[in-house]
Amino acid sequence: MISSGFTKVVLAAAVLAVSGTTLSYCASSEIRSFEQNANGATLYTKSGALRIAVCSDRIVHVVASPVREIPVAIVPTVIGECNDHEFKIESNKSTISVRTVALEVIVDRATGAIRFLTADGKTILSEPESGGRRLTPESIQGVSTFKVQQSFVSPEDEALYGLGQHQEGIFNLRELPLRLQQANTNISIPVLLSTKGYGLLWNNSSLTDFNAADEPITLKAATGEGTFRTEAAGEYGFLLTGNRRNRLRLSIDDNAIIDINNMWVADSASAKIRLKADTEYKISAQTGGDTRLFVRPPSAITEFRSEAGEAVDYYFFYGPALNQVIAEYRQMTGAAPLLPRWAYGFWQCRERYASQRQILDTAAEFRTRKIPVDVIVQDWQYWGKYGWNAMRFDEQYYPEPAQLMTQLHKEDIHLVASVWAKFGTETNVDQDMKKAHLLLASADGAREPGEAPAKEDWADLFNPKAQEMFWSELNRGLFQDGLDGWWLDASEPEGDPLKGVPTFLGPGELVRNAYPLYETTAVYKGQRAADDQKRVVILTRSAFTGQQRNGTISWSGDVSANWDTLRRQIPAGLSFSMSGLPYWTTDIGGFFRPNDQYSSDAYHELLIRWFEFGTFCPIFRIHGYRSETEMWKYGPEVEQDLRQFDTLRYRLLPYIYSQAWDVTDKGGTMMRALPLEYPSDAKVRDIQDQFLFGPSLLISPVVDKGARERDLWLPAADSWVDFWTGQQHQGGEMVKVDAPLSQIPIHVKEGSIVVLGPNVQSAADSEDPLEIRIYPGGDADFTFYQDQGDGYSYESGYRAMIPMHWDDHRQMLFVGAANGSFPAMPKQHTLRIVKVHPGHGVGVAPEQNADRVVTYMGQRIAVELHDSSGA
Repeated sequence: MISSGFTKVVLAAAVLAVSGTTLSYCASSEIRSFEQNANGATLYTKSGALRIAVCSDRIVHVVASPVREIPVAIVPTVIGECNDHEFKIESNKSTISVRTVALEVIVDRATGAIRFLTADGKTILSEPESGGRRLTPESIQGVSTFKVQQSFVSPEDEALYGLGQHQEGIFNLRELPLRLQQANTNISIPVLLSTKGYGLLWNNSSLTDFNAADEPITLKAATGEGTFRTEAAGEYGFLLTGNRRNRLRLSIDDNAIIDINNMWVADSASAKIRLKADTEYKISAQTGGDTRLFVRPPSAITEFRSEAGEAVDYYFFYGPALNQVIAEYRQMTGAAPLLPRWAYGFWQCRERYASQRQILDTAAEFRTRKIPVDVIVQDWQYWGKYGWNAMRFDEQYYPEPAQLMTQLHKEDIHLVASVWAKFGTETNVDQDMKKAHLLLASADGAREPGEAPAKEDWADLFNPKAQEMFWSELNRGLFQDGLDGWWLDASEPEGDPLKGVPTFLGPGELVRNAYPLYETTAVYKGQRAADDQKRVVILTRSAFTGQQRNGTISWSGDVSANWDTLRRQIPAGLSFSMSGLPYWTTDIGGFFRPNDQYSSDAYHELLIRWFEFGTFCPIFRIHGYRSETEMWKYGPEVEQDLRQFDTLRYRLLPYIYSQAWDVTDKGGTMMRALPLEYPSDAKVRDIQDQFLFGPSLLISPVVDKGARERDLWLPAADSWVDFWTGQQHQGGEMVKVDAPLSQIPIHVKEGSIVVLGPNVQSAADSEDPLEIRIYPGGDADFTFYQDQGDGYSYESGYRAMIPMHWDDHRQMLFVGAANGSFPAMPKQHTLRIVKVHPGHGVGVAPEQNADRVVTYMGQRIAVELHDSSGA
């Protein structure tokens, strides 16, 4: 069985293949007629159609089809409706325009080229004058389809962000050739944000080249060396491909511009560098094998090119605030549901716990040492005698799984376990799926230590029946015993098993990047149907457009423990967040660690700095290969530093959980790149090692070995207060700040309210008393969010919001009446109100001398604060 959308693309491509036509809208896209529809307009060329659909006053869907029928996308990344009726259509001899209150979309009659303008006529984005659109007939697995391409004009003062998570350490993607192909450590999400105030969703799930590098560079097979001569001066983009092993390294005249070393690397890596005109450069490239190198000359064009598809298909979002663009993306692809409150606490993860007793002993040790923790993660091989990824516990080592989870729950600790969507052929699940014809026909392309000695089979999770069986096995083997969350490992799927393989939806190439969306959908829908009292938590190594609606968290894959890798994780996470997916983390300390990790001072410094950064990631999780990652294993000094930041994370939970509600309710972002907040500030466009955590906390990780101070930029739109000292700084300046090993630079925006809880051991502990830190210098607002912490009753209105407003002129805090309620809602809160100034209301510890202490009973109160600074 294949989808109707797949049938349409086959028929359309077959017609063009028979006629010998290469359809190119940039050469032959004259608009001959058009008709108004309920939500936009359809424009017709000689043989095809161009659809402009109005989804809202700021969201437009564009589809260019090679035939007059507009196809439906094969992969349902977009679930929102384009049904806005508030628009006008105007036409003249040269153009046709669709106008909303915020936008005007103009189509050139001669070429089909589209321009997006503000309501007052300023260009936001335009396709090239020729249209920049091309659909070329292709044959994949004997099936007719199209290679799909669309270009856009990119002015020199534009910066571009997003497209998932990649390991090159490059933040601004303008003029960078980037291959969007899922792989361990690379996540491909075709969502792009621009400092011009717009976003694009390229609605295609096949392998996609962004700014394709088409010119090959000849390299000597034995050495990987060669030469390259430029033409014009400017930014040149390079794409290096290999065999996914060991390294990807490229140097230009002995200057390394790509340098990624890891047991596993992605299929490709990219770089860009400004080069002189008419100059010969020496090239040296090294990979694990199958080395190939391509270059892209300087260009003011941004381009998407996909290897397979039915049509050119993209969504345009207009802010102009980039936070609004992300909210619009969520509006069309699905809101990110709230994770349970415990998921925002500390995740203790390692490779691996080998028994039920090990897990229980570890949980007991955390509680004995009074180190806050909420999650323990069981990595692979717990299945033992049942075969590789049998998705059940071997009773020899885990005699009572249900009892294990019950005991953990008594300690307010939750268990997450790893599963794959591939199975050893010896397992019952593999044999059952094989009988039902629900497996992919691919040979397993990945060979990791500890995997099955025989072949493993991937489930064809594009098939709804395979999704149902997959969840049924998870439910029977794990969830019914009380498991709290899922670690969907290798969800790219690893080894590229979709290439050259038929799936339920047609050739695997058509859906090559979408597998993680389908795998997480299977688990999310399955658990929601099985138990609505437990929120879905999915940690997954890959992601695709729309996946945020499945309760997912992604992490940056199996990365190595070194300073370069830590440094690259920051732009990787910021790019991921700017692609519209809110929840991300890393293996704190690196997955591949040195053999002397427990005794090495050099590694301990790296671990502490990584842990500091991880404290301010949306999800807070440590992990390591063949490691015992419990913080006390590294000695008392390391434990003390790590414990301090674990404590800070838990003190920040009221702030964090309130931001999580903003993510769900308003399409917000927790880990905010500076261009997301300050898109008009040219100074921040290439700052990739600082970010805002929520609306108020500016985080500046230390990523250099031995550094005890660092330079950082304070954005000009605000003034800032040092979290550790209370010292005030003006914005719009570069400052050098102290950064002892026990501190990460944190600055708080003036005119902020930061709500902190008490010292606790888990997210289940009482939030009372609340410490309300006020950073004066401007008016401030904060909404404190509460619910039951788990289950989906919040979707039915069982939740409460308490608005807080600081009036800086009157020096008064107004706490509004609670809006809403839920079972077991606290009847009162003790509020310890602190107006921050140097030495007062600073650092991790609760402030002992609050300016005011009041009891809040759910009704509006006003609290006047006197000057406590001694000024």
